[in-house]
Amino acid sequence: MRLFLYNSFLFILLPFIAIRLIFKSTQDKDYIKNFFNRLGFYKEKSRANLIWFHAVSLGEVIGSQVIIKKILENNNIIISVSTPTGLRQAKKIYGDQVLVVYAPWDFIFFIKNFINRFKPKALILFETEIWPSMIHEMWKNKLPIVLSNARLSEPSFKKYKLVKPLIGDTFNKISLVLAQSSEHVERFKSIGIDLENIVKVGSAKFDFDGADHSDSFKVGNHYNYILGASTHKGEDQIIVDAYTKLKKEFQDLKLILVPRHPERAYSILKILHDNKIDSHISSNLKFKETIDVIVINKTGLLNQLYEKAKVSFIGGSLLEKYGGHNIIEPALNKSPFIVGPYMKNFDDVLNLFIEKNACIQLKNSEKLFDAFKKLLNNNELRSHMIDNAYDVINENKGSSNKQYTHIQNLITQL
Repeated sequence: MRLFLYNSFLFILLPFIAIRLIFKSTQDKDYIKNFFNRLGFYKEKSRANLIWFHAVSLGEVIGSQVIIKKILENNNIIISVSTPTGLRQAKKIYGDQVLVVYAPWDFIFFIKNFINRFKPKALILFETEIWPSMIHEMWKNKLPIVLSNARLSEPSFKKYKLVKPLIGDTFNKISLVLAQSSEHVERFKSIGIDLENIVKVGSAKFDFDGADHSDSFKVGNHYNYILGASTHKGEDQIIVDAYTKLKKEFQDLKLILVPRHPERAYSILKILHDNKIDSHISSNLKFKETIDVIVINKTGLLNQLYEKAKVSFIGGSLLEKYGGHNIIEPALNKSPFIVGPYMKNFDDVLNLFIEKNACIQLKNSEKLFDAFKKLLNNNELRSHMIDNAYDVINENKGSSNKQYTHIQNLITQL
């Protein structure tokens, strides 16, 4: 009955979901590409011994690759994603090694189409991806369902507790939860997953190797810049204001901005032009070093930019509604980094870095200029932060191996 109500509600929403997708395609045409994938129709042919791995977007595709490559040693994989950035990155990483498609919307008939087409023998959902119809259909076919690198941020935890009356039985159908921390173990237990099916394994994102140099960063070591990474609307002006003040003291300092959503690049350029700042948009890492501010309108370049940045600011953390972004990437790429006051989606990981004095967290956005200035003026402090952050990385490596072992043991029992 619960699943029927959920699907009835979703059926009513489908036209609005489709309209939203069409609107998004005006910003990135790949949203509408392969539209029928969203309905569970695919031209790709199935492969033997196929594992279904769902990684919603870019960050999940990057963070899951160590696990996926291990699973590929003994299985075939189909990766489903929800965004064009995730699709492009998955194809870039794996080529023809895996099937990469858009995930079907979680309407039960679309999910049935997918399962009938590809006949996966297990479902692995990376991080916080709990889809009732997807999970139900795999469970009904007596196939294992794993939440890999599982986490429930405080906002997600509250959301799932709120909808528990509607989808509560979904949680009981999950075979195994590989949770990132004790805090996440408790949250998954609280929403109704049996404690016997939850294992604390840490985060696979600590195992990522770092930058991909397929698009080489051509600027020299003398290119002196700070980085605004994964910024959101409302943050760019704050960063630009801080940079304008810094420029008075550090005359050769440049700024590179990488918005979380590349389609915002031109609106950021307008902010810069309004502030009479020499600026340019680039879709690669080959640009004139004389320009003060570069706005990157392409995904997949952050790791290389972290490597040479004097200091990085991690976006999504100056405004409460976003809750922060991945801070493991700058640490892996040895970039000293600053975060804003709002990191609720990554609070457990942030605490690891705070305890080691491996980053700076602002009390409010007005402190951004001071934090940048402090680090730019102190080479020794930057060096200590880099070393401390790398210690955090090394102390938390190994989760991917643990998760692979649990997943492979479950698969071999089939």
